Amino acid sequence: MKWMDECVGEAPLVCSSMLKKRESIVEKLVNLYCSKKYSKIVLVGSGSSNNIATCAKPALEKFLNIKVDVHTPIAFEKFEYKFNENALIICMSQSGRSTNTIKAVLKAKECGLDVAAISMMPNSPIDNYCDNVLEYGSYIGEGDSFVCRYFAGSVLYFCMFALEAGLKTGTISKEDHRKYLKQLEDAVKIMPNSIEAVNRFYNTNNKDLLSMKRCMVMGIGDLIGIANEATLKFSETTGIPTNGYEFEEFLHGPAYEVKKDHALFFLDGNPIVHDRIIQIYNEMNQLTDKVYLVTDSDIYGDKVINIPNQVDPVFKVLLYLVCVQLIPARICNDTSARAITIYNYRVQQALVTKQDK
Repeated sequence: MKWMDECVGEAPLVCSSMLKKRESIVEKLVNLYCSKKYSKIVLVGSGSSNNIATCAKPALEKFLNIKVDVHTPIAFEKFEYKFNENALIICMSQSGRSTNTIKAVLKAKECGLDVAAISMMPNSPIDNYCDNVLEYGSYIGEGDSFVCRYFAGSVLYFCMFALEAGLKTGTISKEDHRKYLKQLEDAVKIMPNSIEAVNRFYNTNNKDLLSMKRCMVMGIGDLIGIANEATLKFSETTGIPTNGYEFEEFLHGPAYEVKKDHALFFLDGNPIVHDRIIQIYNEMNQLTDKVYLVTDSDIYGDKVINIPNQVDPVFKVLLYLVCVQLIPARICNDTSARAITIYNYRVQQALVTKQDK
């Protein structure tokens, strides 16, 4: 799975290119959002798209001063379509082929809601079902079944949209727009440092990481989307059972199952909860030797991934994301493992989760 590593490595270049064209890339969504005064935004997506939405939510709420809901397509179609009057529904599919997401688009239209569909791929099947068709602007001419290259670009898209739409609607000032745009640019510049830090960490701890039988990733707020994406990435690539939790909810049950061969990752990136996360991180060493910290605080060690930065917590997802992409990629490289077998493939084909045309 060397190609997966390469996709992670290309993400900073993709994001840098997007930033240079940010106004044109997000222009269509900015105009749609500013065409009326919406009461909330509803993001609908499965898998990585749902995690992208969760990662983007804090930036959208911060810069647009609007409530943002995140739903899976099946939940939206069957249950959450109600109470969305005057909401902008954005249905997200990286490939544009998700059958569930297409059904969510149709449900939103049936309810008379304003709906847009966004994908990475141009001319994807979802385009045929929606009048407001958007693209992330990250596509470079080839697919990526693990979306490692494009996840960061998709989060970046919504960060750029939030800044431009916030400036246009007046929810942020010109001064704040300049300040936060500079921080967003800094985050993209620092992304290669994250890759280097994770590779150093893996090289030091690979023996323990290769022996783990269970993985748990804890975050909260701005970083809970990264914990959720860890669940997906580790599981679908390595086959190692993995779950993401809010760190306090981790203590309410999941912590009781921790054993010596379990690995725990704590995501520390917001000063509001820093002290509590560090307290839990330190105490968990009584349960297993495989306790790891991802932080930008002045904490160092063999079991720490330190990513120094001065960006707002809503942008840190761009820096921490590589941890949950590159570590499982390296594990797969070292073990020649891949969780997606011919049996998984046959099940997926039978259940038809993707549409080709």
